Amino acid sequence: MNRSSYVSSTGDLVLDSNQVLTHSPVETGLGSWEDTDPCRYANQSCRGKLFGALKSCRRQRERSQALCQGHQKQLEQKAEWESQREQMMQALQTTVTSTAQKQQTANSAMKTGLTIGGVALAGAVLFLVLKSKRKSKPSK
Repeated sequence: MNRSSYVSSTGDLVLDSNQVLTHSPVETGLGSWEDTDPCRYANQSCRGKLFGALKSCRRQRERSQALCQGHQKQLEQKAEWESQREQMMQALQTTVTSTAQKQQTANSAMKTGLTIGGVALAGAVLFLVLKSKRKSKPSK
């Protein structure tokens, strides 16, 4: 049995009946093989058919091959888009992570600066208090 996959008109990826990865394609009401499986007749043999049946078989095979090639290109393009999307998501995740790390570093630096500033301010106040007490003691 010919195993094939295709991209439906809605953009869904449809595999053979053993592997269903996404939603089924939307039925157009036509119910023809072009909509459901464009690669169905791409490799069929027209051996043993005569006259009109042979001509019809060849036309069907050629049409299926053309449709199959188009769908293979769509599958490749979709795979490329998915790859690019994955790369962009990884880049975004890296950017978010590095930004968060930089923000955490900035927060730590700010807290350290505030702590040092607070200690320095407390030291200055203590120094002024002690200096004012020394000035007030010799006045006796």
